[in-house]
Amino acid sequence: MNIRNISSNQIVVWAALLLGLLVAVMIGSAVGSSDMRMVAGLMAAIPIAVIFVKLKTNIWVLLPIGYYLTGRLPWLPLPFTVRDLLFMTVIFFFTLFFATRALPWKRKLGTLDYLIYINLAYLATVYVRNPVGFWAIQSSMVGGRPYFEIFLATGAFMILSRVRLSDPIAKALPLFFLIPTCIVAALDVVARTMPQLSYPLAMIYSGVGSMSVTAGLEKAAEVGQDRIVGLKEMGFVGVLALCARYNPITLLSPLFPVRTLLFLAALLTIFLSGFRVTFLAATVFLVLATLLRGRGRDIWIAVGTGILVLVVVISMQGKVVQLPLTMQRALSWLPGDWSQEAVEGAEDSSRWRFEMVEWAWNDNTILRNKAWGQGIGLSIDDMNLIASSMMAGASGASLLGGSDRENFIITGTFHNGPISAIKCVGVIGLALFSVLIIYLAVRAWKLCVLTAGSKAFPLALFVGMPIIFFPFQFLVLTGFYELDLTVAIFSAGLLNLVSNYYRSLSPKARSGERLQVLSGPVEYTSGLRPVAAHLAGRSLGH
Repeated sequence: MNIRNISSNQIVVWAALLLGLLVAVMIGSAVGSSDMRMVAGLMAAIPIAVIFVKLKTNIWVLLPIGYYLTGRLPWLPLPFTVRDLLFMTVIFFFTLFFATRALPWKRKLGTLDYLIYINLAYLATVYVRNPVGFWAIQSSMVGGRPYFEIFLATGAFMILSRVRLSDPIAKALPLFFLIPTCIVAALDVVARTMPQLSYPLAMIYSGVGSMSVTAGLEKAAEVGQDRIVGLKEMGFVGVLALCARYNPITLLSPLFPVRTLLFLAALLTIFLSGFRVTFLAATVFLVLATLLRGRGRDIWIAVGTGILVLVVVISMQGKVVQLPLTMQRALSWLPGDWSQEAVEGAEDSSRWRFEMVEWAWNDNTILRNKAWGQGIGLSIDDMNLIASSMMAGASGASLLGGSDRENFIITGTFHNGPISAIKCVGVIGLALFSVLIIYLAVRAWKLCVLTAGSKAFPLALFVGMPIIFFPFQFLVLTGFYELDLTVAIFSAGLLNLVSNYYRSLSPKARSGERLQVLSGPVEYTSGLRPVAAHLAGRSLGH
């Protein structure tokens, strides 16, 4: 049999059969050892295998579905998150597809590809100079998991850059991100507000609740009083999806009650989560979506409406209603009758971040090689220091003077993108990464302008707006190089995916849509017209 004649359908079926045999053997072993939790977990894998067979070459949709699923499945004896497992599954199948030429691998590389590969090549030199391993191999540096996640993100980038979107999947793609975040947020709220369910839920999915056996004795969290990450992600994706799908001015109009209610619900989850940067991102998406639609005048209406709502809310705070503490923290930079706890919490959070950055920059024990970087991970001595300090009852380490936030310093969690990049890859690596994310932002802007008026436009906004905001977030607000490099690589794959989808539209349809955009008196009349006209005759390069 010629391996090149094997179809992608055959590959999926054969792989599913092999995995089914493996699961059957593992079930038999689990039954023999009376490990019923393992049996239940493996039985749950059977319908998943059926889904794989049904998806066939569309199995790549597991990449966006799993993107926000960063918790583990404790009932599986595997040290991987759900996202890791789904990414590895997709990479495994597509490796077979490409190897057997069931799907084409060849693709013209462009500037974006080269920038990513240059960043990865430099990161490889950093790893060689500062090798990181795991406890099992007695490496002097531990914490190599980010390298593994960067590898998975690179695999996802290569796959997303080569697959082709169908119209139904293009319309549903935002839901592949949104639905998992909604499920995790709901479970997280239940686990946090009902401690008796925290441990059972955490034993199913570690991304929610507490895996401590004493979780049921912990104090119940109050939504609006404590930060809840699940709500942040759901609100972030929700606002993004709504701004990409609909004209933002309609999200603030009583003439569209369903849209308005959904938008207010997404904003409420952001406020309840307590993350100020996410609220700023939502505001940026609202402005960007309006501007990229050529509705520049609507920005003033949206800004005026937003200011009016804020004035009403602030005037009612402390007199008519008492807003949730997380919401007060997010708005405490505005004048108002805020609780002292909210104001002090917000000020303290900002102050200690600035202090930590200054401390790290001026202390050679933290940033030991500013030019070339000291690699991802930390030394075993630092790990032992943090572990012993926590076991002794302290909340931090004691290397740098006893601060309760030294564990952030030692692990490189500075909440500052440039400093975290300098620690890992030095000033040179920061420069390379900055060029990458700025180029990504420029290309995302051009793609949004180029696709305006076509059915690819909502998807271009959904993928492009976070990329446009990303350089500002990383370089100015908050960032973490180890995670953000993964985000940038995966986002680049999504950008190529949307670009390929736009190219798949017929030239006649694209030119007709673009001419309609440039001449339309209602939806696209603004100062963006010259930019769109300039880009209309140019294809979007890689």
